[in-house]
Amino acid sequence: MTDLDLLKDFREDTPAPTPEALTGARQQLLTPLAERPHNALRPLRLGTTSPAAAPGAARERTRSLVRRPRLLLAGAMALVLAGGLLVADVVTRDGATPAGTVANASTFLAEAATASSADPDDPIPPGQYLEISYRTTRLTPLGDNPSLRATQYGERTTWIASDRKPPYVTTMSFMTRAEFASPEARELAKTKAPYLFHPMKPGVLLNSCPTVGTETGVLVRGAKPCEPSWENTTYVFLAAQPRDPDLLLAALRKNPSVPAPDAVAWRRIGSVLSTGLVPPDLRAALYEAARKIPGIKLLDEVVTVDGRRARVIGHDGGGYRDDLLIAESGGQFLGRRIVVTKDGPPDINGDPEPSLQRGDVLYSAIATTRITSTPPPSK
Repeated sequence: MTDLDLLKDFREDTPAPTPEALTGARQQLLTPLAERPHNALRPLRLGTTSPAAAPGAARERTRSLVRRPRLLLAGAMALVLAGGLLVADVVTRDGATPAGTVANASTFLAEAATASSADPDDPIPPGQYLEISYRTTRLTPLGDNPSLRATQYGERTTWIASDRKPPYVTTMSFMTRAEFASPEARELAKTKAPYLFHPMKPGVLLNSCPTVGTETGVLVRGAKPCEPSWENTTYVFLAAQPRDPDLLLAALRKNPSVPAPDAVAWRRIGSVLSTGLVPPDLRAALYEAARKIPGIKLLDEVVTVDGRRARVIGHDGGGYRDDLLIAESGGQFLGRRIVVTKDGPPDINGDPEPSLQRGDVLYSAIATTRITSTPPPSK
């Protein structure tokens, strides 16, 4: 099994905004996460505190993270921003030299681990909440060239009380808006992806895992039980993980059905760091474990994530690269993205996708966390 095979196992089964789109999605959904470690990401061609809010906190901390990429609605929900933009006005390229230069990833991760260990998280004061807000972008190919595609934006917010106990309140919008690369793309979408014209208002759900809702693809009303994993984590699950980097890497690699343990481990590291729930000591251990994975690269590129400069560490294969975005200093995990590394990479069927070009950001997700006294909405 290659990295391309594992990339094929990424998805994010998210509910559709219309019954028609939901019907089409259900027909093409892949094996549930409980049965696979990862799901398809490659696109399937369509048709062919603040301080005032948290006065008792020592300080408000905003951290930027990334939600892992997965296939949405027949594979059409993976968004790319043409010209190298990753979440417009949130993450942008910074005029650096071309990506792909191999540098000392191990040294950078070691420094990030040290900085992370020395930077404890702020507690959640009684009566207040940890608010984790996600913004995602994905590409929908609509034709045979980059002018025939759409960019879809989504968001999800979860509130965690000071006792950190479930149920957790989450609001989620599968699609807040969509943008088209050209008038021709907009016209094609009317028949190939009509759901792009139907933005969703955020729905409210309760769940017993902080990350439930994107894993199952179903908005559950009521405290749904969950099975903790790297992809669907809980505080108890995180507390049980070893802090020794070798033992932690072994746990990350563990999956008897997948003969590519390094790729599995890398994607699990990105997945769990993206939740915003990982404590500093475990974050440091994850960085140390990541150092031991062969083939990682510290790119000669700097990106800006919500105004913060980040270095990029990637692991690639099969025409795509899975990047972690980590602050230049301080050890904060700022984001995650999937980048196309060759023109016309394979889609979910293994056929060339001519609308994708080298350097396109296929997926991105940014999450900011803050302590707030504003309560979550009621159902």
